Amino acid sequence: MTEPILTLRVDTDFDVTAARQRARQIAAACGFGGLDQARIGTVVSELARNILHYAGVGSVSFSACGTAAPQLLLITVEDEGNGIADVELILSGRYRSATGMGLGILSAQRLMDHFEIVSSAAGTRVIVGKPFPPRTGFITATGFDSMVAGFEALPNQVALSEARHQNRELTDALNALQARQDDLLLATTRLEERNSHIEALNDQLDQKAAALQQADRSKDQFLATLSHELRGPLSAAGMAALLLQPAGVPSGRANQMGELISRQVAHMSRLVEDLLDVSRVSRGLVQLDNERVELAEIVRAAVEQVQAAADLKGHRLEQDLGDASLFVLGDRTRLVQVASNLLSNAVRYTENGGDIGITLEKRGPMAVLRVSDNGSGITAELMPRLFDLYVQAEVSSDRTGGGLGLGLALVKNLVEAHKGTVLVSSAGHGCGSAFTVQLPLHVELEQSGQLLVAL
Repeated sequence: MTEPILTLRVDTDFDVTAARQRARQIAAACGFGGLDQARIGTVVSELARNILHYAGVGSVSFSACGTAAPQLLLITVEDEGNGIADVELILSGRYRSATGMGLGILSAQRLMDHFEIVSSAAGTRVIVGKPFPPRTGFITATGFDSMVAGFEALPNQVALSEARHQNRELTDALNALQARQDDLLLATTRLEERNSHIEALNDQLDQKAAALQQADRSKDQFLATLSHELRGPLSAAGMAALLLQPAGVPSGRANQMGELISRQVAHMSRLVEDLLDVSRVSRGLVQLDNERVELAEIVRAAVEQVQAAADLKGHRLEQDLGDASLFVLGDRTRLVQVASNLLSNAVRYTENGGDIGITLEKRGPMAVLRVSDNGSGITAELMPRLFDLYVQAEVSSDRTGGGLGLGLALVKNLVEAHKGTVLVSSAGHGCGSAFTVQLPLHVELEQSGQLLVAL
């Protein structure tokens, strides 16, 4: 069912402008938004202008089609001119005209949802349409009559009125464009932030990849070191066992070989124990047997363990344990292990006849143990990785220093297990090094006849 809304005659410029204004008014009354109102008004204006230019006279009719919502707004533009010879070429977009002929038809086809055209020598009829918005209810014939009756009369200066209206539309379009541009700038800013975040993640991945490569190299070096460390004692023990096999080996010779085997087995046992210690500590499986221990006694026990190795290389080992006793709450065996590892490290990386110092002092609530030497020092490249597993400084080609590169990693984990910290300083290769361990003091206070323990 089709309900007529309004029909307008077109034979002057005033009529073209009036058709455009009425098209916008009808579109607004039918619930179309501002953008669709502008599109419908533009299509009607272009087609009405074609009537004026190519036929001289014609009409524009508005109607609604449909028996239920949403209805279809139909606009019929027809004339009795000579027709359009190149309709198909125009609709394909391939027609070129110096006068602009055909642009109105092409824009009508693109802007409207429904489009029909019939053109012959008897005239041209163009029907375009657009469905009412879903929110618009069904409008009856009476409703359309009331709609048209409510339209204000067009002003005498309709062209000026239309220009003002188009100016408002242009202003609205510019505002919408500015808002779109603002949205685009915001999206661009967010995209740049996302790109920066991605670049940061890529940098982190590169760092992780580099760390993994370094860890892989350290692992390979560790396995080579472990093989070398085990090969020596195994060969020596195997040779000693072979020499004990013939009958009649003198007792003195047997005792000598037995001592050799014992030393090599003890060396391999220490290597295995270091590996087990690092594994347990790194997984948090070490159980500390905490008690109140004096650090000076810990230092003396550690010095006793490394004294023979220091004497063998002619080192001067100086101790400054302070006047006051410093007590900490910790595992005596593990703290001796910390101190002896640091001292062993100093002995290993200090040339014969070097100086090694170990001091104790109190700094506020912390006890400070410092081991220093004038040995080979630590390069800037090695410093960040010094406490990592399997990392050690360069040693001589014959590996007289020995070791698996586990000592400092073990020191760090054991000190942290005692709620302390360990730091290292070195001016570089050949400038010696110093390791500083800080542990919380354990103090006993007597108050009101009761013994209180304070960490």
